[in-house]
Amino acid sequence: MEQSRSSVDFKPDMSLFYATLKYNGRYQEMLDIFHDEYGDMPQIGASVDGMIFPDDMRTDGAALVLCKDEGARISVDGINEKGSLKSAQKLAEKIRCDNGVVVLHFPLVHVPGPLQSAQFYARGFYYSRKCKNAGDQDQKEYAEKFSNYCDRENIFYLPPTILNIFARKTKFKVPIIGINVMHTQVRLNSPSIFCNFKDIGGGIAALTIEKIGVNAIFDDIFPEKGHTLDETKNNLRKEFTVLKEFKANFNKNVLISLDGMPPIEAVKNLTALLQKNKEDLLDHMGKGDFQALTPYMLMLSTKKPNGIVPIGIGPYYPFDLYPFFVDISDYSEDVFLGYEFKNFKSHDFISSLKNLKNDKSFKFFCIDVGSIAAFGKHIFSYKDEIRNLLNDNYFGVLTVATSIYLPEEMKQRDYSSEAEQNIFFSSSGNNVCLEL
Repeated sequence: MEQSRSSVDFKPDMSLFYATLKYNGRYQEMLDIFHDEYGDMPQIGASVDGMIFPDDMRTDGAALVLCKDEGARISVDGINEKGSLKSAQKLAEKIRCDNGVVVLHFPLVHVPGPLQSAQFYARGFYYSRKCKNAGDQDQKEYAEKFSNYCDRENIFYLPPTILNIFARKTKFKVPIIGINVMHTQVRLNSPSIFCNFKDIGGGIAALTIEKIGVNAIFDDIFPEKGHTLDETKNNLRKEFTVLKEFKANFNKNVLISLDGMPPIEAVKNLTALLQKNKEDLLDHMGKGDFQALTPYMLMLSTKKPNGIVPIGIGPYYPFDLYPFFVDISDYSEDVFLGYEFKNFKSHDFISSLKNLKNDKSFKFFCIDVGSIAAFGKHIFSYKDEIRNLLNDNYFGVLTVATSIYLPEEMKQRDYSSEAEQNIFFSSSGNNVCLEL
């Protein structure tokens, strides 16, 4: 696969378009211009926090990449209907891929407009009050109702669940990459997904590339998982500062309590995190300056694959319940609060780029934007590191950590961030590269 960054001297088979929040509200205008210029072709992309390409690395701007591959069957489909999981299931029905890869784009969290955000807060307050003096079973029922509401309104997409839907549809034959989109500076009506030159807002899109020899490489910054869940926990404890261990109460993707207390209340003396009020949250998100990154993580333990899924915990809600983007119904109630990667270096966040097979192939990759918070301006050295590794035929995006389903034979090692069987996800520390 080849890409063009300036003049177009070939007829492209596919285009990638990514833009930062600088152009929020103007994405469709830009997509219309590109559609008029280049005509109909499969197109996919999203609003992200930055792009990396041979000439530069930018955290403010837009990029259109035109690609050609005569040996591949390429298609893009998308959907934006009520219900994030229902949308994923409906889109999966359109997918056919026996050899190659499916690359999904969806929001990890979609922040709606002011009215819908206020309605979300109202539901959160309502179910939090219901849970306050309720018994354990009633609390779980209220948490499930809140989870179902969040799903209907497409507020949370659940990467492991969504990847499982697509992996089943493709009979577990091909890798399924989830580009989970969320901005570090949270803004109302964001992020946006782009599909066939349309801004579909908080929808989900799928790029299908059917081609023999596609190589999907995944890696994370964490140590390998152990043979037992306790061994995996001990491995992670060596890499993080463990502040406290808790007994958690939860249902689906809603955390009800830690040691019997509302989650933020339970951790505030350890983290200095304080719950914000609704007006402040809406004001900051309206201005686009609400900071989403947090150094604190809850380490959630999976029972079946003996993995650990880290989820950031921060003052994102003005109510007590804590919804997020993983269904942990079958997870262990033992969780621990972690802080600070101890021994990681910046190049650990681009580790997938060091396991490539074909020097001449086009490389498309995603880097966890959390590396900026961890290493600051030093991450701009990625520009030179990546050029040395990949030469000149590549394009990458900076966004939140990716998720992936990997067929067993494509696993490089025994990753600890295994959320479900052969499905890997964490809210930070993952990176993926696709060789085409």
